[in-house]
Amino acid sequence: MIGYRNAGHFATYLIHPPPNRATPAEAGKPKKKRQMLAWLKTMTDRRQRARSLYGSIVTRAREPVFYAAWGVPDTVQGRFEMIALHLVLVLRRLAAEGRAGERLARALTEAFMVDLDDAMREMTFGDLAVPREVKRAAAALFHRHRAYLAALGAADHMTLAQAIGAQLAYLEPGSDLDAQAIAVYVRRCVSALDGEPAALILAGQLDWPHPQPDMT
Repeated sequence: MIGYRNAGHFATYLIHPPPNRATPAEAGKPKKKRQMLAWLKTMTDRRQRARSLYGSIVTRAREPVFYAAWGVPDTVQGRFEMIALHLVLVLRRLAAEGRAGERLARALTEAFMVDLDDAMREMTFGDLAVPREVKRAAAALFHRHRAYLAALGAADHMTLAQAIGAQLAYLEPGSDLDAQAIAVYVRRCVSALDGEPAALILAGQLDWPHPQPDMT
């Protein structure tokens, strides 16, 4: 019970109540809540930008020229390889954008994993098999990332074609895979992505060069 020395003090309290003096812990709660909401908004925004990048990657990987002209088998494995190839190129570009690029790259990789998980469940993989297969896909992406970046850093342009041929050789042994044409296309993608303004790519926007059947 609040005690006052006289009725005047009590009337003053009714008209002008004193400010609520919260404890330090209580006073910090609104700030922490705002910080949490800001963090959630940032995470949601980053995931949306990552999904935008991933959607662009998948759209480009579905271009008929890879399968009809350059000999990539139009199979689940072949489409996976084309997605992985384009994903590696975007991850490479994001690596040049410091902490912001690193965080977006992580979200992009997560979007890739979620898509794989969903696709495998639609293909009736068992619940126990899906995590194992997603883990294998992640390992495959890591291997291709290392192989393609090493080849892109080589002075000899043929090294990239050889790396692509080596990574895709298992798809259909003896097929007419045009690794050289794919390598030329990849080099053009690298140049285009390197010229992409940081603000655009960090906003989830990509401008891919269009693959042409007669690239040499």
